[in-house]
Amino acid sequence: MLAGPSKRFVFLFHDISDPDATQYSKLYSTPRRVFREQIEFLAKHFDFVPPEEITDTCARVTRRRLASITFDDGFLSVRDQASPFLDAMGIPFGVFVNRTAVEHNRLANGEVGDAHCTEYSEKVFLDEQDIRFLSDRGVLIGSHTSNHKVLSSCSEDELHKEIDENKQYIEGIVGKPVNHLALPYGKREHYNDRVLKFCSAARHEFVYTTNPSFFELGKIGHEPKLIPRLGLTDQSNEELLFLLNRPLIRRIDI
Repeated sequence: MLAGPSKRFVFLFHDISDPDATQYSKLYSTPRRVFREQIEFLAKHFDFVPPEEITDTCARVTRRRLASITFDDGFLSVRDQASPFLDAMGIPFGVFVNRTAVEHNRLANGEVGDAHCTEYSEKVFLDEQDIRFLSDRGVLIGSHTSNHKVLSSCSEDELHKEIDENKQYIEGIVGKPVNHLALPYGKREHYNDRVLKFCSAARHEFVYTTNPSFFELGKIGHEPKLIPRLGLTDQSNEELLFLLNRPLIRRIDI
């Protein structure tokens, strides 16, 4: 692989489930077998650190390439499928959750037909007890806004509800500050300077995008730090290697 130790990656997953699962979608789900194969492959090339350490200039500077694992949306499969496997391999991770998913078992409030507003007949998202369980085991719990809206289209009042209120809600569950936020959808069209100012005012020090690239220390800005992430679903190891090397050959900023 071309990436040197100065380049750090954050990998993004959502749901870990097979096609027969209630919540499975080709758009965001990773089959269990594929997930294990991907993690085993990545572990050959990276040392995994918690998301709160990936931007640390002093973190394991003499070791191999560093990477972190994150999950958006707070699917229950993170606790039931991903966590046992990652724990067995000694790999830390973070989860970004939405209040609506926690309280109502759907990702968002909105129009019928929107996939994010699907009401499931069985539990598919983490609840408050699940979140405390993961937090107590050292998992980073971050914010993914209240209703998974496109923040660049939100009014001031909506931004307050999506950003500030979700942060306060999660802090009430885990009993500690929430400094990390993952932007819904996460491309440049989905956020702007106004959104980032709201994130900063809410004391989110780290904001995660879905720009499929690496970052280098000292080149991720300030207040807040924007962290790119490489989203994965069902890629083979060969496809994964291509995705890792692509931003090293051609700059990606979307």
